[in-house]
Amino acid sequence: MTMFSGCYTALVTPMTNINEVNYEGLHSLIDYQVREGVNGILAVGTTGESPTLDWNEHHKVTERIYEYADGRCQTIAGTGSNSTQEAIEGTAHAQHVGINCVLLVDPYYNVPSSLEIRKEYFEPIARKFPKVQVIPYLIPGRTGTQILPQDIATLYQQY
Repeated sequence: MTMFSGCYTALVTPMTNINEVNYEGLHSLIDYQVREGVNGILAVGTTGESPTLDWNEHHKVTERIYEYADGRCQTIAGTGSNSTQEAIEGTAHAQHVGINCVLLVDPYYNVPSSLEIRKEYFEPIARKFPKVQVIPYLIPGRTGTQILPQDIATLYQQY
């Protein structure tokens, strides 16, 4: 399990004037963060425009942050969705490119209970990817739901 310490930055995804991902800008942003001493970066979370990127762009940004960081800092990929299957696919892709830590936002819009979030969302992902550390991202004001501390404790004990 990764032990976190220090400073981690939730990156924005730079865009061009024609609404395409600016990969040169992303590379510069990561280089700047590393030069300034961050311990890790998170890409394609909600700060990184995950709701507005399609999954092809999402995957490419995930690939590029791992490539651009080049082992100089921890990389975390936002792979959450309101669809468990999409979150599984995003997590599989992140693991495939070498990222071993993902951020999963509560499944928004669907308004599941805490038990349903644990059993139908986090558990299948944790079970399928035992070598990937899962960070629950709880933003009930945005998602309309949240996983409760007792369900997080249960997840921790099981996985």
